[in-house]
Amino acid sequence: MSGRRQQNRMDVYQYLKDAIQYFDLMPGAVIRETELAEQLDVSRTPIREALIRLSNEYLVNIYPQRGTYVARIDFQMAREIAYMRHLLDTEICLDLCRRRQSVQAETEQAIYFMTQAVKKHLPVEYIKNDNAFHRAIFERAGHEQIWDIISNSRAHYNRVLVLDMQRPGILEKSLEEHLNIMRCIEDGDEAALTRILDVHHDHKNDQTWEILIREQFPQYFVET
Repeated sequence: MSGRRQQNRMDVYQYLKDAIQYFDLMPGAVIRETELAEQLDVSRTPIREALIRLSNEYLVNIYPQRGTYVARIDFQMAREIAYMRHLLDTEICLDLCRRRQSVQAETEQAIYFMTQAVKKHLPVEYIKNDNAFHRAIFERAGHEQIWDIISNSRAHYNRVLVLDMQRPGILEKSLEEHLNIMRCIEDGDEAALTRILDVHHDHKNDQTWEILIREQFPQYFVET
């Protein structure tokens, strides 16, 4: 396979994955291969291959003879991903904290764009730069490959975040937590850092939080 064909497949896959996780394609929406091929100016082959990959990641439902649809959000799966992220993120942040490593230079750009997203109330832009912030933390610790692995599985959780970040005050609260994470790492305050991270990833089975989002966007979730 030529490098160009391989890149073409990756571009189509990432385009569709981003469209799903950032709600350009809504949960439950019909996906039409022909329309996508025309829109992206590619053949149907890379579209079909990307959809199969996304189906394996539970982001797309393919029903033979019936059609292909964007999967609705499975809250249990989102919680599991958040918990995995919490375990890894906490260990890496605490390692930096014990060594009092400065992370300001590495996260400065992400914090700037997160701040702008809060001011303009742009949840999707905030989430993208939130991910950039944490990637910078992992890179500072020398674990960028671990970040790549967990980042690839975050789409389900990102979809929950897009909805959650629309609620009043949530963007502001999240930004404050990120600033406190930086401060605690640089101050070597392990106890405070642990407390912040314990709530930062929303990894616990908080039914109140889940109910609020489900009540506001019931059409986007798998029925339980």
